[in-house]
Amino acid sequence: MAEGRSFIKWAGGKTRYATQLVAAAPEFTGRYWEPFMGSAAVFFELRPAKAVLSDANPELVACFQAVATDPESVMAGLDAMANTPEHFDRVRRQDPAALAPVERAARVIYLNKTAFRGLWRVNRRGGFNAPYGAYDRPYYRRETLLEASQALADADIRLCDFADALRESAAGDWVFLDPPYLPEGGFADFKRYTPGQFRDADHERLAAEMHDASRRGVLLTMTNSDTDATRQIYSGFRTTRMATRRDINLRAAERASFDLVLTNY
Repeated sequence: MAEGRSFIKWAGGKTRYATQLVAAAPEFTGRYWEPFMGSAAVFFELRPAKAVLSDANPELVACFQAVATDPESVMAGLDAMANTPEHFDRVRRQDPAALAPVERAARVIYLNKTAFRGLWRVNRRGGFNAPYGAYDRPYYRRETLLEASQALADADIRLCDFADALRESAAGDWVFLDPPYLPEGGFADFKRYTPGQFRDADHERLAAEMHDASRRGVLLTMTNSDTDATRQIYSGFRTTRMATRRDINLRAAERASFDLVLTNY
C-alpha cells in the first residue's frame, strides 16, 4: 500500500515537503489540526491517531468525507467520467448541491486531475472556472485512494472557518496551518478557492487567532510566502526559510523560491 500520500494534488499543497515538515514537528500530546486542509499532505505523512481536518471549501470537505466512508463508489463514479473537453465542461457546470455525496466527491477529483495545473478556482458565485488541462493521466490510483480512506476513517472532517478550529484547539495540540499565501508578485493566485476569497484582513484575523491559541498552550506551525508583509502580519512567531518550488509558475526559471515556516516552539 502507498503510505503517506494524498489522493489529490492541491495548488500550494505540501506533498513535496510533508516529510520535512513532519520531521520538524513538535512533540504534542493532544490532537492534530489542519484548518486549511487542501490535500492534507502533512496529515497523510504524519498519520496521527487523533486529527481534525477542516476547510472553508465545501466541495473539498465533501470529497474527503466521501472518500473516508465510501471509496469504492467514488472510484466507480470516476471510472464513468470521460477525459474530454466536452465532458469536462459538463462536469464543471454541474451544481454540486444537486449531486449525491459520492458524485460530488468524484467531481472534485475529476476536476482536480483534468483542470489546468490542477487549479481549483471559483468565481464569486462559487462556479468552478479553471480551464481544461488536456492531461493524459489516471484520475486515481486504487491503492493510494484506499490507503487514504483508511487514514481518514477516524479523522474528524469538518466544513468550518479556520477561527473555529483554532478556538477549539487546546493545550498540547498541534495545529499545522497552510493558508492561501500572501502574494509575492507574478503568478500568485492562491486565494480563489472559495467565493469569499482570502484577503489581507483574513491574514490579520488569522494572526490574531494564532496568538490567542499560542497563549493557551497550543503548538503552531504555519507556512506562508517569504515576504515583508508576512513577517509584519505574523510578527511574534519564530521564522525559518524553507526552499521550495512553485510548479504553478509557467516559467521554469521562476519556480525556485523560499517559503517561511513560522512556529511558536
